[in-house]
Amino acid sequence: MKPVVAFGVLTLVMASIANAQQDTVILRSGNPVLGEVEYLRRGSLALDTEEMDVVQIDWEEIALLTSRSFHEVILVSGEKYFGSLVSADTGVLVIAGAARSDTVPFSQVVQIEPIETSFWARTNGFIDIGSNITRANSLKSILIKGRIDYRGTKWGGNLRGEAYGQRQQSVSAEGDTTTQTTSRASASLSVNRFLGGVWSVVGQGDVEQNQELELDLRLLGVLAGAYQIIRNQGIEFSVGAGLAGNHEQFVGEQDNNSVEAIVGAGFDAFDAGDIAIFTSLLTYSNPFEDGGRFRVNFDGRVAWDVFGDFTLGLNITERFDSNPPSATASKRDYQYNLSVGWSW
Repeated sequence: MKPVVAFGVLTLVMASIANAQQDTVILRSGNPVLGEVEYLRRGSLALDTEEMDVVQIDWEEIALLTSRSFHEVILVSGEKYFGSLVSADTGVLVIAGAARSDTVPFSQVVQIEPIETSFWARTNGFIDIGSNITRANSLKSILIKGRIDYRGTKWGGNLRGEAYGQRQQSVSAEGDTTTQTTSRASASLSVNRFLGGVWSVVGQGDVEQNQELELDLRLLGVLAGAYQIIRNQGIEFSVGAGLAGNHEQFVGEQDNNSVEAIVGAGFDAFDAGDIAIFTSLLTYSNPFEDGGRFRVNFDGRVAWDVFGDFTLGLNITERFDSNPPSATASKRDYQYNLSVGWSW
């Protein structure tokens, strides 16, 4: 046993005896931190301490961990274990359940949740606000964008929303002033049923309005299957496919109803230093519609932690429709916006 590890084990035993009601973390430096394990998510262990309130500790910086409370432990493979937590050697976690004990390396652990964790304690998300004022062309715009994720033992969910408004004034040669406004808004709610391991079934409902594309209203219902290719302490990458029922109302056109095939992918990187990256790509296709039709939705967010939970970010939105029902509608709408935000 290495000297640092031996010292850590001794410290762990002494700290546990002196603080029977507290969980103990031994850092790779050999320093102990006492408190209560809140959760492990996105590569960071939250520990509630008396001296420093809740602190976030990088999972890679932890050598040993012990907690007498029962936890749900989820591995990279999607396997789940339940029990108290004990470390007898660096980078190894023993999950002591009622009937059995399992030993797993730290590198395979992606999530730890106390069994009694409430609904809101199992969520994470962000809200961003961006604004732009340009005197040269009298352009003003504002963006509000947010996302909240929930992950439970068998069920998960995701709620996303975005609203964008733009106002621009122009003066003609005759001195007449005109004002042009553009708006876009969308909301999406998805529910995931985990099937064990890396598979899940997804049900999703979307509502969307886009003045630039002459879209008064789109209602979308999706049923799909999803497969998680990667899920570890720093990255989540998943793909999915299914069918979507689409109801649309374009300006000056009759309502349009169709069934579309949907293929998508999501990439989330949250352990790249102080940078977090999220991207989502969804494609919708209907070859049976007149002339065929293909739609692409791309959303991206790059956020930099400034201090605490506050961020500076770049938000990207791309919308493309190869054959919109309205002959005068634009095929593409895009928007790039700098923002300030808050995440949890």
